[in-house]
Amino acid sequence: MANENDIISDYLKELMFINIPLLTLAEEKELAELIAQGDDDALEKLVKHNLRFVISTASKTTYWQHSKLPVEDIVGIGNEMLLMAAKRWKPIKNIRFSAFARPFIIRGVQRELDNTANIIRLPINITEAIKRMNYNERVLFQILGRKPTTSEIAKVLGISEAKVHQLKGYISREPVSLDSLEQERYQEENDE
Repeated sequence: MANENDIISDYLKELMFINIPLLTLAEEKELAELIAQGDDDALEKLVKHNLRFVISTASKTTYWQHSKLPVEDIVGIGNEMLLMAAKRWKPIKNIRFSAFARPFIIRGVQRELDNTANIIRLPINITEAIKRMNYNERVLFQILGRKPTTSEIAKVLGISEAKVHQLKGYISREPVSLDSLEQERYQEENDE
């Protein structure tokens, strides 16, 4: 019996080469109406016709490339988010399903990576605040032509300077091994 990794790799290979045609906007809207009525076959069809989109979106998200999370896990998370998006999608105007599903997939993958990336995991709201701060700091650097001050960053973010210092403190902290603390304590006790 093949192991799980072989099955997932075969799935990815097959999915890349299988010829599943893209749905038209009219077909997507029709499926959405059936899904709203509880038709599981329509849900399955909408998801099946967009599985390659998950791989495409995940591969364009460079955020995961430096993580320890295997690509198969990322695709699995993306598939879960695709299913969630399919259940929530209500066709409004001429918005395609893929445009609606893309933020779900990216957000799901980024959250999973945030949860597995650090030795000490920060809460999601802190991680997102750090990302906003870093983004705005880069934008200010481009506008001002110099490194922005803490007060300038705080003003753009609408938070206090103390909060900016706190967020920067989260970034600069180096994790400390509990084993090293025990060894230090043990050496201090034996030295006495």
